[in-house]
Amino acid sequence: MTDLPQRERRASRPAMPLDACLAALPVLIGRLGHRFADPALLDVALTHPSWRNEQAPGQPDNQRLEFLGDAVLGLIITEALVQRMPERREGELTVLKSQLVRESSLADVAYGLHIGPALRLGRGEDQTGGRERPSVLADALEAVIGAVFLDAGYAPTRDVVLNLLDQRLAETIAQAEQLGPASPALSATTANWKTATQELLQHLGCLPPAYVLESEEGPVHARRFRVQATAQVATQRFVGHGEGYSKKSAEHGAAEALFRCVEAQFRQDPRQLPRTEQQLRALHDLFDLTPPPGSALIGRDEP
Repeated sequence: MTDLPQRERRASRPAMPLDACLAALPVLIGRLGHRFADPALLDVALTHPSWRNEQAPGQPDNQRLEFLGDAVLGLIITEALVQRMPERREGELTVLKSQLVRESSLADVAYGLHIGPALRLGRGEDQTGGRERPSVLADALEAVIGAVFLDAGYAPTRDVVLNLLDQRLAETIAQAEQLGPASPALSATTANWKTATQELLQHLGCLPPAYVLESEEGPVHARRFRVQATAQVATQRFVGHGEGYSKKSAEHGAAEALFRCVEAQFRQDPRQLPRTEQQLRALHDLFDLTPPPGSALIGRDEP
């Protein structure tokens, strides 16, 4: 039997009844770590515009809370980075913040919180996979953060956010400390590891990385993806692996691992990877290293 395309399989899903959404709330509340004094705020945070349009015209949806939560989340992460990395410049902190609050990262956190099963979605949005869609989950997480802020104020919201993101925050800071001053490979406008990795390989005159889905495990509402990214640089093959609650998130993780692998090799032996003087100097600029003296790629001919 021929397998149906993903879109057709999604379209055949039954919509989740409201009772099932309500039954998912205790798990979400327990993982969130906040008991609402006003539970109606959480209800609004979990109400997608598609539900309001179909089931409750005139009632609020989560868009205003998402707007608020986005600002609160940004402030909390900015404060944490400034406090924990006092030596870093504004531009470097901007890059790290962008990595932490991008859609794929927030969707991963939302998956772990079990937000998807608790969402109130319109029938069409539900049947087409809205409960697992990264954009829907990231928006809902921001709305929940906004709801916590209105319910309890800044300090409790900061505790909730840091509890949810502390491991990611610690890993991001540890990686940044390991690399030293932030590489210009990532900037406030290119805080995307897939783009940065592709640009790195272009500097080396290589083909873009190849991404392969290695595994896909777990229930529908908490799927876990593992992706491998590979690149051939001269005679060397570099490999990076990434995991996430969406394929996109896993690809970003794999791209970052691949980028750091190539960068580490270059920092260890700057003359091993590039084949031309132009490539060598471009990589020194990319990684913010002191330019090599003279013009020497000993033993290598420029094409």
